[in-house]
Amino acid sequence: MKFSRISRRQFLATALLAVPCLTLADATLIEPTWVKVRRLRVGTKSPTHRLVHFTDVHHKGDGKYLKSVVETINSLEPDFVCFTGDILEERKFLDEALEIMSGVRVPMFGVSGNHDYWSRIPFAPVRECFESTGGAWLLNDSREAAGGKINFIGTI
Repeated sequence: MKFSRISRRQFLATALLAVPCLTLADATLIEPTWVKVRRLRVGTKSPTHRLVHFTDVHHKGDGKYLKSVVETINSLEPDFVCFTGDILEERKFLDEALEIMSGVRVPMFGVSGNHDYWSRIPFAPVRECFESTGGAWLLNDSREAAGGKINFIGTI
């Protein structure tokens, strides 16, 4: 098999076309279904509470993926869950997203993200979902947990 040499210009042109294509492929095919679990220990003493943080679900009808996120959260056996915005992409997916997220088995505390505002979702059902877990939807609000040792604060 014989390969011909390519010029520097051909190489650069190919690279300039390939990078956006690879970035788009990553953003649409890989990252939307990527769940990254990272374990951090705060302080040097034995932990007294376990907290799971998740964010940027951007639910758009893929119930199987969101169920796997909830299953992953529950399998980590946290004491609390923090959600930091962007439940969904479009308002029409709100009911499905909240139904699945209500499967979190511990108090879930959360705040809204920019996509939640852009999609103009009503926050009352979101608040009900989070409160049903024993947590809260925090819009310029706060809640204490663990006998006042933990304070969850949410601002708009």
